[in-house]
Amino acid sequence: MHPVELSSPLLRLDQPRPDDAQRVFEYCQDPVMPQYLARLPWPYRLEDATGFITGYVPSAWANDQECTWAVRDSAAPELLGVISLSVPAGDAAARAGSIGFWVGAAHRGRGLMVEAQRLVLDWGFSTGLCDSVHWECVAGNLASARTARKAGFRYTGQGPAGVAYRDGTHPPSWKGALRAADDRTPLAGWPAEVVGA
Repeated sequence: MHPVELSSPLLRLDQPRPDDAQRVFEYCQDPVMPQYLARLPWPYRLEDATGFITGYVPSAWANDQECTWAVRDSAAPELLGVISLSVPAGDAAARAGSIGFWVGAAHRGRGLMVEAQRLVLDWGFSTGLCDSVHWECVAGNLASARTARKAGFRYTGQGPAGVAYRDGTHPPSWKGALRAADDRTPLAGWPAEVVGA
């Protein structure tokens, strides 16, 4: 696949650029990052940010594995966060992708990731790339869970993380799913602490 740009009046999603590496590095010094991001190297170095932007992201697009965007304000170039849609492989009749995202601490609480998810999900469903999308986070990651709920994901329960964390474990994780035909209305059934904000 070739990278695409997505936009709305609030956000622009485009490709991470080499000059974003410093900002990615700075955001990833936040102590919540290694707690909640499974594959994030720790300690996180500037070289890790550069490798992610110049190596992993373009390779994953080119190999039809994962579509990753920089999240920016529609009117400014600063990197605010990152969002990715992993592309399903195999049988096109059961194309279930997965979504992941993070936002820099200074930009949390503004609804940016709800809008970023809407843009990515609309694109993934409208292009036929996936018929459903899976989301998960470490149990207790209220910010991620609240964002997923607001984006319309249905809570499907708690279980071991689908991706091994850097220590090889699969910690208890909250999970959700969204189908192309779903109306994206926030649903009941989420843990009380998620709904309570």
